[in-house]
Amino acid sequence: MKDPPTLNLDNQSDELSQVTSTKNPLHDRNFYIIVSLTLVEIMGGPTIGPILPELSKVFAVSPSEIQLVMTAFFLPIGIATPILGIVTDRIGVKKVLIPSLLLFAIAGSCCAFAGDFQTLIRWRFLQGLGSASLNLISLTLISTIYRGKALTTAMSISVSAIGASTAIYPIIGGVLAGFSWRYPFLLTTLAFPLLMLVLMVLKLPRQQSGSQNSSIKLYLQKVWQSINNSTVLGLLLVVGSMFLIQSGPFITYIPILAGANFGTSGLFIGLILASMSVSLGLVASQLGRLTRRASEITLIKVAFAIAAIALAMIPFITSAGLLFVPSILFGEALGLAIPSSQEILAKLAIDDTRAGFMAVNVSVQSLGIGLGPLMAGIFAGVWGMQGVFWATAGLAVGALVLFHFLLQQGSRNSVTR
Repeated sequence: MKDPPTLNLDNQSDELSQVTSTKNPLHDRNFYIIVSLTLVEIMGGPTIGPILPELSKVFAVSPSEIQLVMTAFFLPIGIATPILGIVTDRIGVKKVLIPSLLLFAIAGSCCAFAGDFQTLIRWRFLQGLGSASLNLISLTLISTIYRGKALTTAMSISVSAIGASTAIYPIIGGVLAGFSWRYPFLLTTLAFPLLMLVLMVLKLPRQQSGSQNSSIKLYLQKVWQSINNSTVLGLLLVVGSMFLIQSGPFITYIPILAGANFGTSGLFIGLILASMSVSLGLVASQLGRLTRRASEITLIKVAFAIAAIALAMIPFITSAGLLFVPSILFGEALGLAIPSSQEILAKLAIDDTRAGFMAVNVSVQSLGIGLGPLMAGIFAGVWGMQGVFWATAGLAVGALVLFHFLLQQGSRNSVTR
């Protein structure tokens, strides 16, 4: 695997010339702003999930209709991310980031004052559109700024922060909802101070002129060339399949199983899902140490094996408390697979198409999240509740085999070249 090309920086600024770094990201104020972009983007989902039953009553809509509150938020992310990746590479990070944060904050706040369900859905769609670039830009900047061990540390800390936030956000949303359903939406106002930090504190590498001056056709050809190899496709398979398993069997069907079979309360279900996020964060935080003992590729393969075991044990569980075991195990699998795959993808990205490359990465994540519940529903219709977990365990094993095959093909191609 070749090292990524050296980034061209603004030679006229000593401060900017030090942006590309191999130092510990924890000592870099840029890093905290960059990670905050992802944490703000994630906020639009977990903080709202706990208030869906209340929203169903407030707007007098059915449980099936209230799911549109989440769909309207996630749909524009999947649609807009590839486009925003191209735009970011061509016009610059801040020119996309600043209006995105504004739209996210304003639309999210307006959701709190929606007078009817249709208006709420429209504002949620706009909020999702505003959030579409945030995770993309965060990944792009981490892969641009950090190198070597600093990149490993940055990726592991970023995923750990995501794990912690997805455990905490539902609790915050639930507590605020106890006062009013409007308050969880108002959390998006935190994007305003983040916007000020982006304007006044965040220092970015100078954009290369090639991505701005080249034609769209040439740019897209470069993005396609950077993606169209077996190694990258294998890593995208990891990202898509892991998020598919998370959103389908775990986030959607473990709550259904716990409620239908064991009569579990919503709070207890929330704790089960939170245990997955905590496990993810703890394992991801140790990625630097783990990669000194095993390669990222090995960690990804181990992650698939753990995921398959976690899924396969669920049909044998006889009490709700035992559901913590597969949830924690799958959190460990995510903590191994996601930062490892993101780190390798970051190293493979080319500077003048980096945002476009990462946009494909984020789109695959969104696709996995969207397809997870759909595929799990198909499995449930064909084989029943238990079949969801058996089928996705088989999917994890199949993904492991395909990942191994794609990496072998990539190695052979690199040798023949």
